[in-house]
Amino acid sequence: MIRKTIMLLGLATAVAWGANVYADGKGNPGKKGKGGDDFRNTAVEYDGKAQRYRQKGNPDIASVYVRMAAIKRHAAKLADQGRWDNIDWSEYHQLEEKLSGMHNKHKKKYN
Repeated sequence: MIRKTIMLLGLATAVAWGANVYADGKGNPGKKGKGGDDFRNTAVEYDGKAQRYRQKGNPDIASVYVRMAAIKRHAAKLADQGRWDNIDWSEYHQLEEKLSGMHNKHKKKYN
């Protein structure tokens, strides 16, 4: 329980920091590229995780990563257009929580 609380606090801090950095629609001023590039990079990482979990025989976790990647790609398109306020993270956060529970269940099963 404490571990989950710490993880959620860390996530909340990261999200708050990210919102402040990107609130003006400029993203990282020293970085070239589009506003949604970080979201696209994360989506690619999630695609890789989905593939690995599918190969391990865990399609439930894989499908969550596939959906999270789709949400990140949609957010990237909106960010590229400077429409940061239109990005809805509610489903993404629900999936993160679901994924956390799935990972914990998976660890208990194999430990």
